[in-house]
Amino acid sequence: MPASKRPFLTLTDRDVLSSEAVDALRQAYDIGDWLAWQRTPKGSSNVSFFVTAASGRYVLRRSHSRKSVDAIRFEIKLIDYLREKSYPAPALIMTRQQEGYVEHDGILYLMTRFIPGRPYNPENLNHLLASGHGLGLYHRLVKDLPGPYYRRPVPALTTLEPTGIKGLTAIDRLARHYLSTEEQQRLMDGFSYVQNQCIEVCQSMVEISPRLSHRVIQGSFGRSALIFHGDTLSGVVDYDRATYELRSMDLAYAIKAFCRIHDRDSEDYRIGFDYARCRDFLLAYREAESLSAEEMQALPLIFRGQRLVKVQNKCDNLLRKDAVVPQEAKDVRKLAIMVEREARRLCWLERHREELLETLMN
Repeated sequence: MPASKRPFLTLTDRDVLSSEAVDALRQAYDIGDWLAWQRTPKGSSNVSFFVTAASGRYVLRRSHSRKSVDAIRFEIKLIDYLREKSYPAPALIMTRQQEGYVEHDGILYLMTRFIPGRPYNPENLNHLLASGHGLGLYHRLVKDLPGPYYRRPVPALTTLEPTGIKGLTAIDRLARHYLSTEEQQRLMDGFSYVQNQCIEVCQSMVEISPRLSHRVIQGSFGRSALIFHGDTLSGVVDYDRATYELRSMDLAYAIKAFCRIHDRDSEDYRIGFDYARCRDFLLAYREAESLSAEEMQALPLIFRGQRLVKVQNKCDNLLRKDAVVPQEAKDVRKLAIMVEREARRLCWLERHREELLETLMN
């Protein structure tokens, strides 16, 4: 079923598996009687469920409606390859027909064996070091992953200028119908700063991108993707965003996930980076895989680019929803708050660029 024809799931629907879906999945997977299933506490674009069956425990992922067959087939190929290399990726459960996924009612499902363990503990330095080493090892292994590779249709940092400004302009017109004069001015101030950042980052990325390493990035190597047994990294899950991209995109995402300031007493709480954690994470990464000086120097720029892509995606999502059902003032205000927050983070990255770069290079 084409993506445009796939059913839209309401928030309530997302939390449950319909009886029709359960029946279809029971027939597809040879895991014995299904005894219980419940939604996992994590997941936004995709929704996962813990399934207890007669043969053991499993994780069932229901992909979002825009997930393509090409994307899930590449994900399966990547997971199989990583497991062949003894990387702690989850074991795929094949269907009775030896397929790696199930399509039911236009939605794609993928099942893996449950990995027991504990979540990432930000207070445990060994978890931070294991995470850095785990990402470095992943990047070292995928250098030899045979093609062809999947490329996700997402905004590129080299096209931020035209695409980003177009979305911001459309949001500006929409906001005039919902926000007060003061709110509009604050949003426009944020948009003006973001637009200038789009131009600067885009031009810089066009220049530097050809000199940077490309790999099949994991795409979401963060806290919720990791499982630990004691201090050992025993599981790395969530490969649904894997794509052929700049390796530095993965590294920047991970540093943001593991090294942001979480001291509530700091004025840079959840905005800036903890430099000591950055150094420890990168030291552990480089024990498994090397990094060129150019890739390190590009990281502050990519941090900014990722913030801009987030703004662009949020704007596009609101415009897409508004084209179907007119949005409410609260939805536009939520977007305005997000733009202000991201503008503050972009400002921090600009203001601290030199000291951040010095930290990353040492």
